[in-house]
This record gives sequence, C-alpha cells and structure tokens, in this order.
Amino acid sequence: MRKDYKKNMEIGVVIVTYNRLEKLKIALKSYEEQSFKPKYILVVNNNSTDNTKEYLESWKNLNNSIEKIVVNLEKNTGGSGGFYEGLKNSLNKDANWVWVADDDAYPKNDAFEIAKNYIEKNNKDEISAVCSTVLKSDGKTIDCSHRRNIYTKVFNRIAQPYSKTKDYKKDEFYINGFSYVGTMINKDKLAKTELPKKEYFIYYDDTEHSYRLSKLGKIVCFPDIKVVHDAPHSKMSEIVKWKLYYLVRNTLDFIHFNFDEKYFKMACIEVPFKFKVAVFLFGKNKRYGYKMIKEAVKDAREGKTGLHDIYKPGWSPENN
Repeated sequence: MRKDYKKNMEIGVVIVTYNRLEKLKIALKSYEEQSFKPKYILVVNNNSTDNTKEYLESWKNLNNSIEKIVVNLEKNTGGSGGFYEGLKNSLNKDANWVWVADDDAYPKNDAFEIAKNYIEKNNKDEISAVCSTVLKSDGKTIDCSHRRNIYTKVFNRIAQPYSKTKDYKKDEFYINGFSYVGTMINKDKLAKTELPKKEYFIYYDDTEHSYRLSKLGKIVCFPDIKVVHDAPHSKMSEIVKWKLYYLVRNTLDFIHFNFDEKYFKMACIEVPFKFKVAVFLFGKNKRYGYKMIKEAVKDAREGKTGLHDIYKPGWSPENN
C-alpha cells in the first residue's frame, strides 16, 4: 500500500493572484522549474484589472508536461475567496497533495523534491499538511510569522505565538496554524474538512482552516523546504486604512467557532484592546479607528462576515 502511494505521489499547485503580473510570472517560472514537476498549476485570477487575464490565456496554452488551469473570477473576492475557489477546484484533480501560495511566493527549485522525499518516508495518513520555511524577500531571513501554535491559557485566554527562529534549526517541528505561503495540504484531509471561509475576505482564513486541519492530522514544518516571499511587511499605517476591521473581526470569529464561549467572551475584551494601539496611526481621525474596531466586535458577536458595506478596499478616514 505504501509502495503504491510512493509511486503515485503527485503535487498540484494553487496560486491566487490579483494585479501583480510581474511577480506572478516569476512565481509560475519557479513552479515550472521544479526538479520534481507538479502535476498541475491552477491559477485563480481574482478579477485583476491589469493584463493578468490576457497573459494567463497565453500561458495556459503553452506546451509542456504540466497541466495549466486558469479560474477567472468575476469580482475580487479577496484572498479568502480566491483560496476557497482554488482549493475547491483542487478536490476534483488527481494530485494527492496541494501546494498553496500567493503570487509573490517563489519556492526554491528543489522544494517539491524535498517535500516528496519527506512525505514518502513518513506515514501520509498521519499528516494533514507539510509547511516550508518562509524567507523574506532577501532570500535569507526567516519570516516566523507564517507558522504558529495556538493553545488555551489560564483565565480563558487564547495564545497564538509565532514560531521561533530556533525552531528552524530542528529537522522538523509541529504547528497547528499556518499561512497559505508555501504550504502543502494532504488532499484526503482537505476533503474531510470544510474549505476555508471565503466570507472572511482577507485575513485569518488560512489560520482558521489550518486549525481545523490540525484536528485531522499533524501539521509539520520541514525547514529544508524553502520559499521566498517577495512581499514587504505590511505597514500598520496601511492596515488601518481598512484592513483593521477584518483583522479584528476574523480573529474573533475564529475563536468564536473553534473554542468554548468563555474564550470568545474574553477575546472580545483582549483582541480589541490589542489592536487599539493601531488607532494612534489614524492621527486626528482616531474616532474612525475606534468606530471600526467597535463595529468589528459587534459583527463578530452577531456572526456577520463577508465584505463590509463601508470598510472596503481603498477606504480611509481621509475619504470618509
């Protein structure tokens, strides 16, 4: 049984893209040049307004051994909606492992080969996902924020610390929270749990999804697998423009639906307090920040998700 599985080991790729064509081209090349080729590359175009759609039409018709699939969405559904569509489509494909990443993530050319060798040496039925080391754009510095461990603490609190640099000196380590940057998901486990929450729009869809996947099997970070994430750290001044609402609301929603009510009640106190620090970056418009956080908590209590009527891409206090 194990021998057959080794022989049939196949990896599919799901990429979500939005208006970053030049980075997407680099990402696609990094998959096409893998020493162990993926079975397919599926690109979800989140209604890009640049030339992404036209480029992908030509790209998918190129002749090589990798199947190319393009899913063009009629509107921008955010990262959450994009990964939902991509992973939903992957369930109908033959590959038994699904690598997920944004369009600005470039795996080293031996990433899939290393992942394949690791999976073949272990019991795949015990594993829900295998994660890579995420390197910052310099290709050297480890970005620990993509892997975390989530657990309950005293006084009904939830801890969600990031991995530590020292963890990556180990042969492997275990987590229960990941980002969709350089993560390979066991399709059998994916089929047994619900897909990510597309209604989150942005933020925490991957954390929430990975926590559920961790209930079905181990999530392993194998540091030898490496991916370069060509993305600057988000400046808090950019986040508070409109994304702060989703960061607060979705963090609370994650806790609400994965932990006992007592933890959610405490989180409704702790989480807003933590992010009120960001409100100082609103300057003289602090009242808008406090209003945003209050709205996020209210919606989380009421179970409201989706794209907010006011806090949409491009919103800022200056334009309100």
